[in-house]
Amino acid sequence: MRFLFFLLLSAISILNLYPQSVNDSILRVGYGGSEPFVYTNETPKGIIVDVWREIAFNEDFKYKLYPYKTIDSGLLAVKNNKIDVFIGPITINSNRAQHATFSQPYFDTEMAILAPVLDLTFWERIQPFFSTTFLYAVLGLLLVLTIVGILFWLAEGKHMGAEYGESAIKGIGTGIWLAIVTMTTVGYGDYAPKTILGRFIIGSWMIISLIMATSFVAGIATTLSITSKEGKTITSLTHLESKKVAVPSNQKLIDNINIFGGETVIVTNAKEGYKKLMNGDVDALVYDIVPLEHIFKNSKKEGFLLSKKGILPQHYGFAFPEANALKKQIDIEILRLKESGEINKIIKEWVNR
Repeated sequence: MRFLFFLLLSAISILNLYPQSVNDSILRVGYGGSEPFVYTNETPKGIIVDVWREIAFNEDFKYKLYPYKTIDSGLLAVKNNKIDVFIGPITINSNRAQHATFSQPYFDTEMAILAPVLDLTFWERIQPFFSTTFLYAVLGLLLVLTIVGILFWLAEGKHMGAEYGESAIKGIGTGIWLAIVTMTTVGYGDYAPKTILGRFIIGSWMIISLIMATSFVAGIATTLSITSKEGKTITSLTHLESKKVAVPSNQKLIDNINIFGGETVIVTNAKEGYKKLMNGDVDALVYDIVPLEHIFKNSKKEGFLLSKKGILPQHYGFAFPEANALKKQIDIEILRLKESGEINKIIKEWVNR
């Protein structure tokens, strides 16, 4: 009898943990986040609302929606068991996982940078040619040419004074001239090696100078290309030194920006950050790519650049008080919607509205 009683209690406990009323009871569903995931008006709408409605329809859930102004306030409600699930652009991370259980990621995202386009002045365009690195490269090249000139003079010039001059200075100068002509592939023919050693030196220099010249020219072209294309516009975290940057409350992102010397200004949503950027309170806005794309496509575009650099990839999911039957059902449905492409379709529709 005791064994049967124990089995009965176990069955009741299992039913309480995995209630059959998941589909019968009214679920308390909290929602929050930035546009276009959530729109803060009387009628709930946005990406996450449409995604949830797809899940609820397919699983025959009965529910009531409860708005939350911020992600943190919604997660606190989850922690205190005030709601059954919290939906929104909720980044899954280790800190949040200590107080909530997360679903399968329904969307993989990253951070992007929105900043005003800043053109370079004439001096700023030619300034790379006066940098320490460029000057060191030129001095290094001159040093190599001098060494080659000396080697050539030692191999041939000392034995052919009529052509290269009797003095060492004139002979080395002629050797340097031959090294320059060889490196630039001009080949005037006024001087040419006649000894085996001289031909070996010049032949080796031909190969070495070809590699050096190619690298040198490529470096100059790259510098000019990057300078003319990006100008002073902030397009990556490396450009944030001494800049004020509007960012969400994401400690990892804040730390990364601080490493590059940027000053962070915390904003609660992308719209607030965009307003600060328009007012000139910050130099750039770093936020999740979807809200930024939505703002960029539906507001002032001229004079601003949206840079997608794959900054801080992250995953969005739903938050639950604990792992239960509801989580499993939603996980399965999220996977189905991802596999069918329905979630991406919903996101694209809202971003382009």
